[in-house]
Amino acid sequence: VYRRREGDQCLKAHAEGESEMAASRSKYAALTAASLAAGPGLLFCAPQANPQSGGGLRRRSFQLKDRSAAKRGAATKVEAAANAARESVQSQGRWQRAAQFATGTAGLLFAGKLRRGKAIASIFRKAGSDGGGGGGGWKGAKLMPMAISVGVGLLIRFLLPIPAGVSPQGWSILALFVATVTGIVTQPLPAPGVAFVSLAVGLLTKTLTFAEGVAAFTDEVLWLVLLAFFFTKGFAKTGLGDRIALSIVRLVGGTTLGLAYGLNIAEGALAAGMPSSAARAAGVFYPLVDSVAKASGSDPAKGTEKKTGAFLVQSSFQATGNSSSLWLYGAAQNLLALRLAAQLGYAVQSPFMAWLKASCVPALIAMALTPLVAYWAIAPEVKKTPEAPKEAERKLKEMGPMSKDEAILGAVIAGMLVLWAGSTAFGIPAVHTAVLGLSVLLFTGVLTWGDCAGEQGAWTTMTWFAILVSMSAMLNKLGIVTWLAASISAKISAAGLSGCPAFLVLLLVYVFSHYAFASQVAHLSALYLPFIAMMVNAGTPPMVAVFSLAFASNIFGSLTPYASAQAPVFFGGNYVSLKDWYRLGLIFIIFNLVVWVGVGSVWWKVIGLY
Repeated sequence: VYRRREGDQCLKAHAEGESEMAASRSKYAALTAASLAAGPGLLFCAPQANPQSGGGLRRRSFQLKDRSAAKRGAATKVEAAANAARESVQSQGRWQRAAQFATGTAGLLFAGKLRRGKAIASIFRKAGSDGGGGGGGWKGAKLMPMAISVGVGLLIRFLLPIPAGVSPQGWSILALFVATVTGIVTQPLPAPGVAFVSLAVGLLTKTLTFAEGVAAFTDEVLWLVLLAFFFTKGFAKTGLGDRIALSIVRLVGGTTLGLAYGLNIAEGALAAGMPSSAARAAGVFYPLVDSVAKASGSDPAKGTEKKTGAFLVQSSFQATGNSSSLWLYGAAQNLLALRLAAQLGYAVQSPFMAWLKASCVPALIAMALTPLVAYWAIAPEVKKTPEAPKEAERKLKEMGPMSKDEAILGAVIAGMLVLWAGSTAFGIPAVHTAVLGLSVLLFTGVLTWGDCAGEQGAWTTMTWFAILVSMSAMLNKLGIVTWLAASISAKISAAGLSGCPAFLVLLLVYVFSHYAFASQVAHLSALYLPFIAMMVNAGTPPMVAVFSLAFASNIFGSLTPYASAQAPVFFGGNYVSLKDWYRLGLIFIIFNLVVWVGVGSVWWKVIGLY
């Protein structure tokens, strides 16, 4: 019974397929005859037989003895249409038939070209949307962002004239560097992938040598960046960061404003030894803020996010930029900034103390005022938070007494801070201190090599940092940065700007251009060097230019929901709407600029920075 039923179904499907094929052939023949008689225009409208309707069925080996009426009727129509077509063609003259054949052939070729164009466009669309992990399609780079990056590089290299005084190699390096930064922003591949593709292009075109392309892999600052991630892992693994933050909340968390100050104090303290602003803000403080807010009845899911959550989220988020600016090791981009400045000849002596000396007053004032500005800009509905100290107390009890690993990590970080602060007096370079600290943590088992090897973000950052820094060194070596700064500075001077006005204009352009960036490091890598050179050429003291742009590279990380690595985490909590986020971002960037420029300029004069 089963075989008979299956056989009947196959016979029926085969008959239907043959009927559809016959009908398609009939339509095609009729339209072909009409096109030969009336001209090639209708040829493009002729449908093709559907290969899926009968191709597979025709391969079946069933022997059908009975033909359906539909099939016989369709075959008769096909034969009649073919006869009509032959008669129509035979009734025409030779030149007329030749002309129609030529136009018909051209039409077919044009139609084929259109189909190929549509297919290629479809491939690009699919690659652009599914690239890097599409299901069954292209799994490599996203082709549309890649095309944009390559196009920018080709435009600079071959369409823009090489300026006088710039070598072809230097111009090629500039094109490659801009294309690389564009790729890091548009992300056809992860940043290390973009960097390696750019390195490959540079090697194949002989724009740079392998030694020049990877020179920064031996740079001490890059190794400091890598080691900083390992210390951050130690805070997360041992729970020391959570313990410090919870202890402060327990002490001063009785009011909403006091809780904000407690979180900011903890943020500033941890920034000294936790050199990843993203890990510190998103990994330690956001979970803490979220927990405290919900404990006090502020939950976006219940529509009560404005009770305390929106205020606490913004206060904590905005504090990150200032705490990162306070300490040299508060953010990875701080180390990169000083390394790039040294390429221009503006090396900072005793970097840890010089940085702290320049940042301490404006950073501490900004951190002290941030909760008050947030209290005004997005006032909490609930002013008292008696639940916060209780929640902190409960979590501290769950954690238990301080573990041996926490104590070792705390002692190592404290010792490193002492050695960093007295690096000149002790004669111990900063990277030596970091290596020593990591060695102690590995030796005592606080960290394992598996922990370090598993820090994907560390190795990722190290890889593309190094290649990008190597390229920027070549730009400076070949005189591109100097040429670019001189060209733009000349235009600024021609506009009648110099000294303080030129400094302010350039600083504002540098800060607000971050609306176009989704990475603080990418922004700094692309614009930091030329803006230092432009400021110096316009009359700004070199150290003022170095530090002001470095501090700005931290504070603009709160400008938009995508301005920094930690921004999407805070925004994703849904405590603050998108409209309010942009409004608050603008308010706080103006506030920070007023504090850092107003207070900073006075303080930097006092300490002899200019």
